[in-house]
Amino acid sequence: MAFNAYTKNHLTPNRNSPVNVVYDAVYYNYGNAYNPQSGYFTAPSDGLYVFTWSSLVDSKKIFDAEILVNGKRQGVGNCNNEGNPGYENCANTVPLVLTTGDKVNIRTTNANLLHMRWSSFKGWKVQ
Repeated sequence: MAFNAYTKNHLTPNRNSPVNVVYDAVYYNYGNAYNPQSGYFTAPSDGLYVFTWSSLVDSKKIFDAEILVNGKRQGVGNCNNEGNPGYENCANTVPLVLTTGDKVNIRTTNANLLHMRWSSFKGWKVQ
C-alpha cells in the first residue's frame, strides 16, 4: 500500500478556520486507500505506516497544518513564510501505528495559501 497525491489548484482557506486539505490529483494510489475526493486515507490493514506532507507557500503567506487520525491530532507542521519575499517549502513526516479502518488526513490550523502542484501528501505501509 502506498499513495502520492498533490493539489491541482491553489488552496486559499480563511486563515483562522481549519479546513481539511484535499490533495485532489494522484500520481499513484497502490491499494486505493487514499480518496482524492475527500482527502482521507483509510488504513486497509493493521500496521505501521509513514505519512509525509510537503507545502509550498508563496511570499508573505502561511500554511500551518496538522495530521489527524480519526479526527485526533498526531503531528503538526509549520510553514510560516510571512516575513520572506520568496517561496518557502516545508515538509513533515510522521510514523503512525494504525488499525484497519483508521482515517488519516491533513487539516489546516493557521493557513491562507497552499501552492498548487508542488504541495503533496504521501503515505506507505512499512509493516
